[in-house]
Amino acid sequence: MNEPRLPSFLDEVTLRHLLIGNGSADIAIRRSGLNVVVDVIDRKGNIRVLATA
Repeated sequence: MNEPRLPSFLDEVTLRHLLIGNGSADIAIRRSGLNVVVDVIDRKGNIRVLATA
């Protein structure tokens, strides 16, 4: 994710079973103060989840 953002009415979104190539990931996108962070909850397969600001 490049510069993750959330609309002002959401503080957190969780995506489960997000298919990426031959793998999958569960991620949470959440507000932390003035920033938005991406947490990898679980992943399966040979994948990487990267977030850049």
